[in-house]
Amino acid sequence: MKNVGFIGIGVMGKGMIANLLQKGYRVYAHDAFPGAMEWARERGAETVSSPAEVGEKAQIVFTSLPGPETVREVMLGDRGLFATLQPGSMVFDTSTIDPNTARKLFEEAKARGFQFFDCPVSGGPAGAEAGTLTIMVGGESEQLEAAMPFLKAIGKEIIHIGDAGAGQVAKLCHNSVVASITAALGEALLVARKAGVDPQKVASVIDRGSAHNRVLAIFGPNILYGTYSETIFSLDHMHKDLQLYENTARKHQVPSMVGSTVLQLYEAAKAQGKGRWDSSAVCTVIEQLGQDSIAR
Repeated sequence: MKNVGFIGIGVMGKGMIANLLQKGYRVYAHDAFPGAMEWARERGAETVSSPAEVGEKAQIVFTSLPGPETVREVMLGDRGLFATLQPGSMVFDTSTIDPNTARKLFEEAKARGFQFFDCPVSGGPAGAEAGTLTIMVGGESEQLEAAMPFLKAIGKEIIHIGDAGAGQVAKLCHNSVVASITAALGEALLVARKAGVDPQKVASVIDRGSAHNRVLAIFGPNILYGTYSETIFSLDHMHKDLQLYENTARKHQVPSMVGSTVLQLYEAAKAQGKGRWDSSAVCTVIEQLGQDSIAR
């Protein structure tokens, strides 16, 4: 039985850990929250007290963490993962972070004799649970063949984007589009409501026409029924991703008129205390400005 480490037992990490266990891996898991550790033990994983101990137990390690600062601390901090990993190990970071941090971690890992792949994912908790995630991989292509069996244990579509950091660029671009479509849906459906047309019928037209998109299928019910507190992907996480996207666009001197406007809408929703709500709660800001609601 192959040992695999996993750091970060959140809503995404739980699904990935379940699939690794189902596929016969012995999983050594760590999280800062005792309740998450208890969940892992109940599912059959072994829990350890620090990222460093994960590195002592496994040479294949996945991480699923909330942002760049946490990723840097887990990898390089006191009792960090990189301190104990053996040469030849592989780290798959499924977090969404900035490309520069991913590149620096890749270089640090390479200097220590092991591989670091930035592997942000798409598919949400349902995809993590089903093992059907889309994985955007940044890292050395020569090492991808050896990495594939482990990536296939948690995902279905594994796409090598390019060198270190490229996976993060792809994910940030992807999430910027998702956020923009979400806001556009909220605006269009509110226009329909105020014009006296049933938003659900307009959503049906969008679903069948040239504007068809998966965002409507995933987040549409929350928008149409006003169930924004039923979190699929938190507004806090989307806000963080949009900030990282804006920083990347600015660094490469690309005007971001759409992205910056959408970010401001998410800023407003976050300022209203809706960070833990679903990311589709950005539509509440549009509803407030339009002085009406999509749902009835």
